[in-house]
Amino acid sequence: MSKSRRQIELMITLNTKRRFTAGELAREFGVSKRTILRDLQELTEAGLPLYSEPGAAGGYQMLKEKTLPPILFSENEAVAMFFAYQSLRDYADLPFQPESLSALKKFTHYLPEETRQRINGLRTRFTFWTPQRHVEAPHLAGLLEQAVEQRIIRIRYDANTDIVTRKIQPICIYATNGLWYCPAYCFERSAIRVFRVDRITAIEPVEDQSGKRNYDKLTVQEYLSLSDEEGASPLHVLLDKEGVRRCSTETWMAEGLTVYEDGTGTISRMIRPDFIPWAARFFVSFGKEARVEQPAALVAAIRELIAELSAQYPGPG
Repeated sequence: MSKSRRQIELMITLNTKRRFTAGELAREFGVSKRTILRDLQELTEAGLPLYSEPGAAGGYQMLKEKTLPPILFSENEAVAMFFAYQSLRDYADLPFQPESLSALKKFTHYLPEETRQRINGLRTRFTFWTPQRHVEAPHLAGLLEQAVEQRIIRIRYDANTDIVTRKIQPICIYATNGLWYCPAYCFERSAIRVFRVDRITAIEPVEDQSGKRNYDKLTVQEYLSLSDEEGASPLHVLLDKEGVRRCSTETWMAEGLTVYEDGTGTISRMIRPDFIPWAARFFVSFGKEARVEQPAALVAAIRELIAELSAQYPGPG
């Protein structure tokens, strides 16, 4: 085995080990202990985060921040990776923003010149456009960590009319139309609610985890496709041609969209209570392009919004 291949395989092996000695690695790779020590020294100088403990009972261990071995990409794979990252560039915050910028810098630095030229050419003709939002979500990474750990936390939330405190258990994080959302079980409401991450002004741990609900097996994809939990109701909306066009660009609405030969359409699907405030604001903006027929709770929420708008723009006295 060549030295370069041995060092790549050594990096792969080290990422799977908690603790190890040079002697163990030498036996595993069939080389001398001196050769392994030289390999480890070169990998450390290249940036592999190794920690050595001297003495008879000593050895090595990988630090928490592990380094992945080199990966070979074809030119098309490299282009795909670059544009996958570019699809997120309009989000003001990302869960791992410093790390993602560092990774992109390393990735593009080592690309062949002809591949960089191809990417630059494509950037002028192709992009993933997302509405740019001038809002920050400083607690995005913290919420994601709590969702992974499935822990109960307390948040302060800007609910438009007031700053409220809520005890929640984050379920997942998702992004749409340039904004981040956190579906969570709200203990004050005894139901799932969706929180805009940029409106969360503070998060703090909660010692008592005894009331935690079991969402361990609920993935973000499964959450977004749920239709029959938490008291969901049938949603039925009539759309004209422009309403169809607008709904077809909204992922959640497009799933229940039926388009007829004359260009009009309907939306028929289930809607959970936590989606009703968002759906009310969504359909109010349609004006006559959409008519919500059910559920009654959504119709009532739309009427309330219209009344508030009417009060905001009174006629001449």
